[in-house]
Amino acid sequence: MATDDILTKIESMKPFLSPTELKIANVILENPKDIVMLSTKMLSAKCNVSEPSLIRFTQKLGYSGFKEFKLKLSASLGTKSNKTYPMNIEQDDSALDIYKKLSAYIITSINNTMETLSNDELEKAIELIDHASKNNKTIFLSGMGASGLQVHNLQVKLMRLNINTVLYDDIHLRLEACTNLKKGDLLICITTLGSAMENYQIIDIAKDRGANIIVITQYGNTKIAEKADVILYMSNMENSSRFVSHAAISVQNLIIDTIFFSIAFREYDEMTENVKETREIFSKYGHYARVEGKLMKIL
Repeated sequence: MATDDILTKIESMKPFLSPTELKIANVILENPKDIVMLSTKMLSAKCNVSEPSLIRFTQKLGYSGFKEFKLKLSASLGTKSNKTYPMNIEQDDSALDIYKKLSAYIITSINNTMETLSNDELEKAIELIDHASKNNKTIFLSGMGASGLQVHNLQVKLMRLNINTVLYDDIHLRLEACTNLKKGDLLICITTLGSAMENYQIIDIAKDRGANIIVITQYGNTKIAEKADVILYMSNMENSSRFVSHAAISVQNLIIDTIFFSIAFREYDEMTENVKETREIFSKYGHYARVEGKLMKIL
């Protein structure tokens, strides 16, 4: 993580916590400033859990125990003057109220992802994609549900960088094609919560075949992260209804665009020439028209 923001860690990990861990998480998130004044015994009683359960929870967050957890929490609170959490959408909200709440939800998720996204992991992901492309290795894409839409987005962005990828919408064809991966090939998997078993099956096949694996997922999803060579953690605030993963989609878009621009600027002159050539070809076939000396796309 970019900084040691414990509240971001806990909020992001909520979908992956046990019922006992979730009790502790909710109490800490509700009154974080009060926690630093409590002993292990006092907080475990407040959470209605055992002291060993509380200690294991702090260790799951990466700390040696409750004492270190409190020190880090205190320091974290000192660096954040105003922590914003998204509000749940209510049935009687106006359209503008819904817009405001959705915006707050997305902005919070974007800001929190700055805490969970590692620059080192981003650079590794970019290097793996660039290396696979330049060495004619297969780049295989996978994602289920709403994340599957983002995989298509990634495919288009990489295509514009002259990087070819393999993607099958049919899950059976995807699994079959995945068996063709070889050592040095690359799998990029996008999954918010990692709940679809197909993601694990594809990753296991790719790993057995010797392919490198990049996973973009929610912070705290250690089950799928441990299978990856590179993990890009996003941080979405969990909402109560979750009709659509709008925050996850927005954050995934940003990560994809970050990868796109990072690779593009590595070969800036070549990319500029490719854009120019593409525009000329499109203009030749009538997909662009010249208006007042400027190229304008015909929609």
